Amino acid sequence: MNNISKIKTLYAYEDGDTITPRMGVQIATGHGLQQFYNAETHDVTNTDFGTYHATLFPQPYSSRAGSVVVPAAGGQWYFNNIADNAGILDSGGAIKAAFQDRFEVTTVVMNGKTFPALTIKANLVNSTNLISTDIYIYYVGQYGGKQFTCEQCIPVQSVVGDAYQLMVSVTGANGLGDEVLSDDNDYILYTASLQMMSTGTSINAAVITFEHFENGAWTTVANNAGIIEINSANKTMKLYEAAVNGSELFRVKAQYNGNTWYQLLNPTDEHDPYYIVDGCSIDGDTVKNTDTVTFSPKVYKRHYGMNEEDEDVTVSEGWAFTYSLVAQKTGTVITGFDQTGITYERLVASGGIATRIQASKQ
Repeated sequence: MNNISKIKTLYAYEDGDTITPRMGVQIATGHGLQQFYNAETHDVTNTDFGTYHATLFPQPYSSRAGSVVVPAAGGQWYFNNIADNAGILDSGGAIKAAFQDRFEVTTVVMNGKTFPALTIKANLVNSTNLISTDIYIYYVGQYGGKQFTCEQCIPVQSVVGDAYQLMVSVTGANGLGDEVLSDDNDYILYTASLQMMSTGTSINAAVITFEHFENGAWTTVANNAGIIEINSANKTMKLYEAAVNGSELFRVKAQYNGNTWYQLLNPTDEHDPYYIVDGCSIDGDTVKNTDTVTFSPKVYKRHYGMNEEDEDVTVSEGWAFTYSLVAQKTGTVITGFDQTGITYERLVASGGIATRIQASKQ
């Protein structure tokens, strides 16, 4: 039996906001984008962007091409709001004076393609700029005449005492922070750590396990050399091509002092000849308060050996589809409604919903 899968993650936002979750992040292993600061001393405890620069780069993924594609020239980065006065770049593509203390423009090369990128070189929160809400960095670009918006949240939180955060770093054979297996990225390495937010230190006593979502339930991942490699001492999971059919859901679980934290992972394999177009009733991943989502998926077969823009594809018949809904907050499997009943209110309650579409063919 052939099995392939696709993940469609939906979020609830107010009208006017949009999100496309494919944003790559390059940062030193063991560090993330969180900006926690001590409410008493105002010191930033995690992460110091002045020491550990973070580079963001858009990854618009084309199902038809079966790959991440390069945006057309002229894209714009935005700070917190998608509006002209929030644009980080001037008309010539350079950093505006108001943002030069925090950002730099650069590029990232991935799979032989050069992507526009933005480096965060200084803390976005400091003793004189105690922002109390999460910060959002947007990239708005176009591919094939279609506009898309990539979004990256920089979590901001004031902490005192023993508060914790589950951190997951992503690296690959290509040295980049993306979750796509491709011709120049033979594996994806996830490194997990539970950190105390008030100090930014890792809790070595935390028990870290990795789980895979299959057959409607979470199962603990076992070590399988050359496919999925688990290193309990280093708290890592290494995925190879054979571990990912299309697009998969994994999660990290951290346990410490009787509490449990989760984080979802969504690796994708570009090598598969078959892929799913989800037929979602809305564009993008943003559900307004008037929307109810439905899906009409189809399976396509990709014919290789042609240029990305001209690649030939055909509909593949005879596939049966099954759906699973998973809450973004916890990775909990959702029951009580199915993929035709995803509404704004239900997304708010779940902190976003990942819909896993699996196609099977005898």
